[in-house]
Amino acid sequence: MGLLDLDKIIIKRTVLGIRCLICGGNLVVSPKLSLAGRLAKVVSLGRLKPECYECETCQKRYTLF
Repeated sequence: MGLLDLDKIIIKRTVLGIRCLICGGNLVVSPKLSLAGRLAKVVSLGRLKPECYECETCQKRYTLF
């Protein structure tokens, strides 16, 4: 019977129901905000809260407003 090391497990929040348009992979929340996301947040004076997501397999980035 193997041992389970809980310190090595990395849990990423995935977006349910939304898949990558190119490869069909899962989207995970990206810690960095894209340039378009930052620009939209500044122009809307903080009313819009864009979130950036990145595909696990092909690393394509998506911004949702």
